[in-house]
Parts: sequence; structure tokens; C-alpha cells
Amino acid sequence: MARDGYVPLATLLTPEEAGLAHQLLVEAGVEAVLEDQALSAVDPLVRLAIGGTKLLVPEADAARARDLLEAAGAPGVTRGGGADQPVPAEEEWSRSPPPEEVVVEPPRWLRSTAFLAAAVAFVLVLISGLLALMHRP
Repeated sequence: MARDGYVPLATLLTPEEAGLAHQLLVEAGVEAVLEDQALSAVDPLVRLAIGGTKLLVPEADAARARDLLEAAGAPGVTRGGGADQPVPAEEEWSRSPPPEEVVVEPPRWLRSTAFLAAAVAFVLVLISGLLALMHRP
């Protein structure tokens, strides 16, 4: 149920994201209204059922508000002239996910050897210190 003269600019899943986007626009001098924010905050399942919180702006300010949110990297910004659901850019949905980083750990024997070498060095330093104290005049 959009207000007269207002267009949906973004659909944000969490009330926190909606609040941040709303605050960004208000501080930039753009009048913005949040729809379904309270209902979205009640329960995550309700939030999913209603589609999240809708950010509405006056039609005259829609382009400027869209530019502000896109520059800030806000999720859920619509690309069209007031569509209800956000339309992701083709690059966003068509690219393959980044390859997972492979972490190579050293073999266990190498770690054990390094630990053993450190322990032997510590014991040798301790013994040499004790011998130095015993042979003091």
C-alpha cells in the first residue's frame, strides 16, 4: 500500500538496513518513508512473508535518492521506475562465485619438529644458565 506521490525505492530485508538507508536519505535532505518496518521487526518469518521493509520516496526525488543509496552500496535498491522488487544488475547474478581459498597447513611432523627444537633450545639455555650460576666464584 504505497502512499500517493511516493514510489518504492528499495526493499530491505532487515529493519536495521532499512533504518540505515532511511537515515542516509533524511540526512541528505530527501524525504523518505519506511513501510512495514515494525512488522518486519516482529519475526524473521513474518519479515520473509511480507518481503521486508519498503523504502518509499517522493517521485521527484527518486533518481537522486537511488543515486545516493547506490553510491553508499545499500542492498535492495530498485533499478527501474518504482518496481516493487529489486532487480539485480546482470553482472551481479551472472558472475561465478569467487574461488574458495585453499589453506595449506604444514605437515604434522614439521610442526612437531619445530616444537621439539624450541623445547630443546629452551632446556639448553636453562642448563647453561644453571651451570653459570654454579661455577660462580
